[in-house]
Amino acid sequence: MNGKNLLLAALVLLFGACTQAPRLPTGALPTPMPGARPQGVPGFDTGRYPGEATMRAWYGSSPYRWVGYYLPSPCHRDASWAGTRATLARIGWGMAVLYVGQQAFENQTAPDTLPPERIICSRTLLTVERARADAADAVARTAADGFPTGTVIFLDVERMQEIPPAMVIYYQAWHDAVIADGRFRPGTYAHRVNAAALYALAQTAYLRAGRRESPPFWISGGTAFSLDKSPTASGFPFAGVWQGVLDVRRTFAGITLLVDENVAARQSPSAP
Repeated sequence: MNGKNLLLAALVLLFGACTQAPRLPTGALPTPMPGARPQGVPGFDTGRYPGEATMRAWYGSSPYRWVGYYLPSPCHRDASWAGTRATLARIGWGMAVLYVGQQAFENQTAPDTLPPERIICSRTLLTVERARADAADAVARTAADGFPTGTVIFLDVERMQEIPPAMVIYYQAWHDAVIADGRFRPGTYAHRVNAAALYALAQTAYLRAGRRESPPFWISGGTAFSLDKSPTASGFPFAGVWQGVLDVRRTFAGITLLVDENVAARQSPSAP
């Protein structure tokens, strides 16, 4: 082969090597392409604990990998989830800790038939003092169930047409108190109608405490939801969890539950 042909052969070999896909080591995963949309981790929440047998069956047969963990709280008095953290963790479930504090429901007033000391859920309790007491309660219950330091407690704030000044006071005081305690991180579950305003308030509380991280946020509502989407597909770039389907019946392993469906950025949304 003359020199000219040798040069031509070398160029062909070089071109072929450059156009072949790179080989990955056995078991290696390719790096996602720039701009690829991250996938969410499916989860569900339901007000009452379904029981250990159901949670085991659903973990093995459903697409969900985490569950909403309701602490007993002023506006969610059911205590069936309390004490189940260790069991759920052994099964493999991730968790999102929820605390349903005081709400600003329209037309909600303190019942006249009850003495003040027996009123536990009312817009009349949207005060600094009550916020501090509720924050202490949320922290104590989270600690009692064995959640590690740094766990996120999502304060459940239901939809409001407008956020009244009393809720602003309560919301920020609750955040301040949880941050000041130092064991856990305050997060928020909020409807998309109120999410931007509440996020700004949460940011203020974090910055006031000298903390620069983004406050954890769980967005409820929206359209075009599916279990394979990222939480940011809700339209909120700060969303770490998105709840897009409410009160739907799902059946796995022959067991039917009424649930809300969610996606999260992590397998355990409340994990440190």
